Amino acid sequence: MLLRPALLASAFVVGGCMTVLDHPAPPSMNASAAFSATLPASGADSATAAQPDWWHRAVPEPVYTALEHDLAANPDLHKAAADVDAARALWRQSQADAGPRLELSAGASVQHAADRSTDGRFLGMDGGLPIDVSGALARRTDAARQALRASSADAARLRSDLARDYLIALIDGAEASRRQALLLRQIDLAATLLHLIELRFTQGLVSSVDVLQQRDQLAALRQQLPLAQLDELRAANQLRLIGARTPNLASPLLVEPLPQVSGLFDTVVPIDLLERRPALRASRARLAAADARFAAALADRWPTLQLSGVALTRALSGDVSTILGVALDGALTLFDSGSKLEIAAERRARLVAAGQQYLSDWLAAVIEVDNLIHEEASLREQINLSEQRLDNAQALLIAAQRRYEQGVSDYLPVLEALRGMQQQQRDRLALQADLARTRVRLHRALGSPLAEDQA
Repeated sequence: MLLRPALLASAFVVGGCMTVLDHPAPPSMNASAAFSATLPASGADSATAAQPDWWHRAVPEPVYTALEHDLAANPDLHKAAADVDAARALWRQSQADAGPRLELSAGASVQHAADRSTDGRFLGMDGGLPIDVSGALARRTDAARQALRASSADAARLRSDLARDYLIALIDGAEASRRQALLLRQIDLAATLLHLIELRFTQGLVSSVDVLQQRDQLAALRQQLPLAQLDELRAANQLRLIGARTPNLASPLLVEPLPQVSGLFDTVVPIDLLERRPALRASRARLAAADARFAAALADRWPTLQLSGVALTRALSGDVSTILGVALDGALTLFDSGSKLEIAAERRARLVAAGQQYLSDWLAAVIEVDNLIHEEASLREQINLSEQRLDNAQALLIAAQRRYEQGVSDYLPVLEALRGMQQQQRDRLALQADLARTRVRLHRALGSPLAEDQA
């Protein structure tokens, strides 16, 4: 009578275990993908390309030395290092959970009754070893290991982003300082020009409109000076923030000349970014962790085994006895209303999401690099044209000076030509700063090759 229900229950259990969710296909990266433009001056020398951090190749040694010094003090990087240590501890804990367990216990007791007293002592040892028949423990250990890799890559990404922010702040500060110097020269020139126009107005040679226009020009130049000073202050505070300094402390390495940023880049194709960019390495590790968790959820539906043993020595009122035992325990969920299946389905959905996120991150990185390549080329062309305009402005100034020296014209055309040349100098400075910032972003977007120990 009981045979048929037992067979039905066994068939139900085996059928439930055999209900396997299909494994989603991994994201497909186009290995033959290419950028729409070539990298500028690609093919850095081998000694430069071997540097583990991109900023060592991008800027001169005094700059990256100061950068490394401030990164060493950054609290966000210290927090990231602590997060890596925590992830490493969780990985080691998962390894320990899959290993043997041994516990030692001891105790003593005394009981008094009306007619007698009893004393007892015991010393025992209990041990266990999980038998990973389904592979669930190994999968969980692998998930913890991939989480550690993701945490390490996140720390590397933060370090790279802080280096980018530091160098851009350095460029911003240098540009603001240089812009102030140019503005002061333009203000001095505009004041001289206003004085001459007012003198010509008293002589009836110009109208009051000319005087008012020049006064407005002088006021506009003076209005830009506080903005340049504010930009320099913000850049200095950004450097202080990265280096964990307060505003009352001196800002590091704020220099007037723009820092030189290398225009040499490693030869990189889009598929290389998967290894070179820390954010993509972190995304790949999260995908691998999601895959391991999905496999563990599937394995949890199979039976589990545990090998255990006990050794106990007991003394009760002088009577000593020893107990030795070994047991093999197994467990199998017969019915859980589909809970384990739904857990596996949830892990599968998260695996699909992680795969699509990995693909999306890679595509965004490729587009970012492609845009920066074109932006860098455009700025180089704009600077070339700006140089030509500056040459023309200098030639115009020389011609105006000669006409003044020959008595053909007065000094006003000379001042106008000088003002035009100074404006061209400001425009060129802005373009040079934009080019330096773009190159910093491009170096960061291309990433760095993995060191041997990281690989």
